[in-house]
Amino acid sequence: MQTLQQTDKKHLSHDAALMLLAVLPDHIRDAYLNHANQTNYTIELVLEMALADFLDPDSLTFTDCKPQIGLPLDSDQAA
Repeated sequence: MQTLQQTDKKHLSHDAALMLLAVLPDHIRDAYLNHANQTNYTIELVLEMALADFLDPDSLTFTDCKPQIGLPLDSDQAA
């Protein structure tokens, strides 16, 4: 069995995400990868959001997550 290098335990590592994708049925794996490509999110983020939504319906979801990395916050724009 392949072991994963110990990394930050707060987020899914890229290697762990790839291992998870490898064991999913093709249609589910393809849906996750397509969503990651369409939204320009990492596959780790897509998988984390899917798992979080399953575990906690009030968590951040795909529809809630629209990161605007590098853009000022609304409060910054008004200033």
